[in-house]
Amino acid sequence: MLSTPTLHGIDGCPAGWLVLSQKADNSGSLSARIYPTLDELAPHLREDHIVAIDMPIGMPDPGNYPRTCDVAARQALGPRACCVFSAPCRGVLDQINHYSAASAWHKHATGQGISCQAFNILPKINQLDTFLSRQLGIATFHEVHPELSFAHMNTSSGKASPLLTKKSSTEGEQTRAKLIEHAFPTLPELTTLHQQLGPRSKHGKSRWSLNDLHDAFAALWSAHRIMSNTAQSFPSEHASKAPIDATGKTMQIKA
Repeated sequence: MLSTPTLHGIDGCPAGWLVLSQKADNSGSLSARIYPTLDELAPHLREDHIVAIDMPIGMPDPGNYPRTCDVAARQALGPRACCVFSAPCRGVLDQINHYSAASAWHKHATGQGISCQAFNILPKINQLDTFLSRQLGIATFHEVHPELSFAHMNTSSGKASPLLTKKSSTEGEQTRAKLIEHAFPTLPELTTLHQQLGPRSKHGKSRWSLNDLHDAFAALWSAHRIMSNTAQSFPSEHASKAPIDATGKTMQIKA
């Protein structure tokens, strides 16, 4: 008898990767855990698992920059397009330790530098890229963007509607929390999840934030949609045949 696949929603956090896990049929309890590296998560994954992760998968060559999925995501978010930055070109990984050198290389290659936001997550982009290159057959990873997921959760107007509040604001946190509660009616007490994740800071250093937890929930919600083949692909015209990068990774965002 085949077992029910497990779904995982992942968001990067200061302590590593915040992972929410749940059975595809909603049986069993939802669990939360922080893994310092993806290699430490690997033993908990199986081939039939689906992972939705808020991190670029696939990096373009200069001639294909920016990725079509990033452009499509910005178009879909409209006034909140600023939430989506373009995944940098693969060559910038050679300058991962120096922002000025990385931005200069990228500007020479594409005509555009890279943002501090993009540079700051280069180590995680590199970790995910390396992990996917060598961990063949361990789960299926899909790139998601939380703001796209929240937009598709927010359908009170009859269509997907981007959230206009910043996720770091009090109103933004409350709006996202309400969408999560509606999307996960059997959600355990948040205090239980907080206990599983441990303290938000340790020795004066941040480990995870409420935004990280909310974004992981958005990713998990999209994982359920991916499992049921109801997820929206960006760009939609490439849903069945998305572009791939030089290493064979699919460059597509789902929500």
